[in-house]
Amino acid sequence: MAAGFSVKDALNKNSKAGIDESPRARFRTKDISIFKMYRNDMNFYSVADIEELAGDILLSGLKQNLELVYAPCEKGEYRIVAGERRWEALKYLVSKGYKDFELATSKLTTPQDDDEEQVEIIIANSYRSKTISDMIEEETRLKASLERMKAAGKKIKGYDLQSGRLRDVISSMLHVSKTKIAQIEAINNNLIPEWKEELKKERLTFSAAYELSGMTEDEQRETLGKFSETGELTHKEVKDMKEAKAAGQQVSESDTEENGMNPPEARAGDDYETPHPEGITSICYSCTEYETCNVKTETCTSCDQHKNRTEAYKTDEQRYSEEQDAIDRETKKKLREMEQEEKMQKLPSTAPEEIKTIRVSQDKFEEYTGEYRKPYMITKDDGFKVGNVVKLVVFAAGKATGETADMRITCKDDDITCSGLSDGWCVIGLDVA
Repeated sequence: MAAGFSVKDALNKNSKAGIDESPRARFRTKDISIFKMYRNDMNFYSVADIEELAGDILLSGLKQNLELVYAPCEKGEYRIVAGERRWEALKYLVSKGYKDFELATSKLTTPQDDDEEQVEIIIANSYRSKTISDMIEEETRLKASLERMKAAGKKIKGYDLQSGRLRDVISSMLHVSKTKIAQIEAINNNLIPEWKEELKKERLTFSAAYELSGMTEDEQRETLGKFSETGELTHKEVKDMKEAKAAGQQVSESDTEENGMNPPEARAGDDYETPHPEGITSICYSCTEYETCNVKTETCTSCDQHKNRTEAYKTDEQRYSEEQDAIDRETKKKLREMEQEEKMQKLPSTAPEEIKTIRVSQDKFEEYTGEYRKPYMITKDDGFKVGNVVKLVVFAAGKATGETADMRITCKDDDITCSGLSDGWCVIGLDVA
C-alpha cells in the first residue's frame, strides 16, 4: 500500500462523490449542470463535428450519459472522463437557447490514480472514429499506463497484466489486431519527428508511415526531399524506394565478390529486408534462421533445417483469412458443380415430345379454334403440363372426321389448386401452338 494512503481516505473519496465504485451492471447516475464540468487534460482525442452531434441530440435526446470524476478546482466541480464531444454539443445547444439541455445525466466514477483514469478515458473512446494521430497517441499512452500499473503489481479486472505481452492486452482493449498494434509501435519507435508531424497533419497515410518506419533515419530524411517537391508520398512510392535500395546493395555485394572480397555477413538481430525479387537465387532468404545462420549462401537450393519465414510469421488474421479463402474457393467449386448439374438436367430431351389428344365435337372445336375462341377448357386430367402441346381431334358419330388443331397449354388448375374441381379434372388454358 502506498505511503500516506489509507482505507479511510478511499472511503472519504467515494463518499464525497456519493458513489460505490465496485464494477457492476448497475451504476448510480446524477443530473449535473454542464457548467460545473471541465475538460480532462488527459483526454487527447480530437473533437470534431460538434454541430452535427448537437443536431442529433436536439432531435432525439442524449443517448449516452457522460462519465465524470468529482474533483473540484478552479475549473469546475467535475472532470470529464468520457463524453467530451457530447459535453461540447450540449454547451452549443444551450448557447443557442435550448436551456433544457443544461442538465446532463452522468455516471460518477472514482479512478484511484492518473494511470487508471487514463485507461478509463481510452477504453471509453475505443469505439469512436479516430484520426491516425489519435490512434498513435492512444497506443503510446495506454502502453505507458499499463507498464506502470504492471510494475506496481496492479490489476485490471478482465485482463492479466502479469503474464504474456502487454501488446495482447492493448489489442483487446482497443479492439484492434495485434498486427496493427505492432505497426503503430514501429511508427512510434522509428519514425523521425519530421514525418510524425506530417502524419499528425494527415498529409501522410498510415501505410506509408509504416513503410518509412522500416528505413534508417538518414533514408527517411532523404525521402523528405521528394515529399517537399510533390507534396505527397504514397505507400507504393516508399516501397519502391526500399526495393530499389535493396537492389543497389545486392549489385554492390556482387561487385565485391567479383573483386575477391567477402561480403559482410548479416548480424544477429538485424532487421530482415526482403531482397529484390529478380535477384533471389537462394532459399536462405526465406528462412526464419537467416539472420543467425553461419552457413547461408546465395546459391543454396536445399537445406534440411529450412523453416519458411512467410509461414512461420503469419499473424492469426492472415491464417484466418487464408482459411476463409480456401472455404470460399471450395464453396464456389461446389456451386459451379451444382449449377452444371442443374443445367444438364434442364437440357431438352432428344426423344420426341408425346402429344396428347383431346376428343371434341365439331361445335367445341370451333369454340376453341375460331375467331372468338375460348381461352380455357375443362377436361379430364391426362397428366397435362404447362407448355405441352395437345391435339384437338374432332369426332362425330363416334368417328374421327380428320379435322385437328395443335394447341399449347398456357396454364393449368387441378383439384389441388382449385377447390371447385373434382378429383381427376382440370382447367387448362389454350393457345394456338
